[in-house]
Amino acid sequence: MNQQSDGGIILTPRQRNILFAVVKEYCDHGQTLGSKELKDKYNFSFSSATIRNELVRLRDMEYLFQPFTNSSSKPTEKAFKLFINQLIGGLQVTSRQQTELKKQLIEMQEKHSNLSKEITRLLAISSGGVGFAINSNEETYSGVGNLLKEPTEGKVSDILEFLDNLDTHKQYLLTHQEDPASIFNVDSKQLKTIIGSENPIIPLGKGYAMIATEVYLENNQKSVVGLITPTHLLARKKNLALVESLSKLLGQKSKK
Repeated sequence: MNQQSDGGIILTPRQRNILFAVVKEYCDHGQTLGSKELKDKYNFSFSSATIRNELVRLRDMEYLFQPFTNSSSKPTEKAFKLFINQLIGGLQVTSRQQTELKKQLIEMQEKHSNLSKEITRLLAISSGGVGFAINSNEETYSGVGNLLKEPTEGKVSDILEFLDNLDTHKQYLLTHQEDPASIFNVDSKQLKTIIGSENPIIPLGKGYAMIATEVYLENNQKSVVGLITPTHLLARKKNLALVESLSKLLGQKSKK
């Protein structure tokens, strides 16, 4: 039985399982595996030759690419997008996670007047990426220095491109002064992912991804909060769960 993915391309369950194994391995360990290693590690019932053939098909469908001849296949932005959306679809935040985060938020509100700033710090520290909070009055970013520890593919040029784009984001928001939720196309009922340059208004640059959601912060100010990280970090379940938890806790206006 075939299963449809984004863009109308059909992936079989076998292709999907192989693709997700490749992406997971890259996200968790920053490496790719050959067909034999994939079979052994993920206990696939089909042969290494079958996996090898499916990897070729996945490259033809632009879910994978080979950086060099005879090198192992790496996931493309298209593959990361599919993998992240699949994780979000099955994401379940435990009551313990919710309780711990709620406690942290209460402590922040008691000790600090600027909740937006503290939330971005929490996001940055917890994820190793850049946390942000944006509303019609201000933009707060925290953790930009984390990117120096996690250069995408080891390229400093990627970081410089990202910082240029980040400045573009700020200038755009300052100029337009419109509802940030409409710019990012998010609401409190869902998590929104943007990978690479797929959003022309909010370009991220090669190797980076964003997840965002709508929340209500100080004085019931509608804001957008989220993470910007190297794509393989965003695809880790704990980072998605953190933003989902914030969405659940802060996605509704507080009662006066």
